[in-house]
Amino acid sequence: MNDLVGKLLKLKTPLKAAVTAGLLALVMAAYYFLFYTDLSQEITSATAQGTQLKTERDSYEKRKREYVAYRDELRKLQEEQRELLKALPKKAEIPSFISSVQEQAELSGLEVLTLNIDNEAAEDLYVRIPVKMEVRGSYHSLTKFFKNISELRRIVNIENFTLQVERTDNENGPPKLRARFVAVTFRYVDKAGGT
Repeated sequence: MNDLVGKLLKLKTPLKAAVTAGLLALVMAAYYFLFYTDLSQEITSATAQGTQLKTERDSYEKRKREYVAYRDELRKLQEEQRELLKALPKKAEIPSFISSVQEQAELSGLEVLTLNIDNEAAEDLYVRIPVKMEVRGSYHSLTKFFKNISELRRIVNIENFTLQVERTDNENGPPKLRARFVAVTFRYVDKAGGT
């Protein structure tokens, strides 16, 4: 090894530069083939994998946004369904309906004379539940009662309405009216469940 170094030192300067350049080229070639090409391939592979992972992440984020949108839409539809089922429940719930109607009559100042539940009538999507009623009170009490009934959450139709004036002993007071009608409410028929 000392002989080789000695021979190199005896060379002229341009030859020393050429040998040095050759050695540098040899070291660089060795570095390039031994390290850089492997690193370059790893960098290319890592870049491709990074691009693929970014694409997957974007796809997952898009699906997540769609999921959140669908979940929010489902929640909104379920809330709408709950509100609709208050207006058109699946169960008859006649006792609560009768209670609501009687409460509205009392709040309006009407006297409930009769209240009879009639037979249910099935339709395509719902069942009609008629309740025959007869009440007595002033005109304003009747209008207040019908207004209050219209504001119930449950759907209620007033059908076959008849009105009669009752004679009173007191000629100075407002006349009493007797109203006969059918308050019809409904319940939803679930075709799948059969209720």
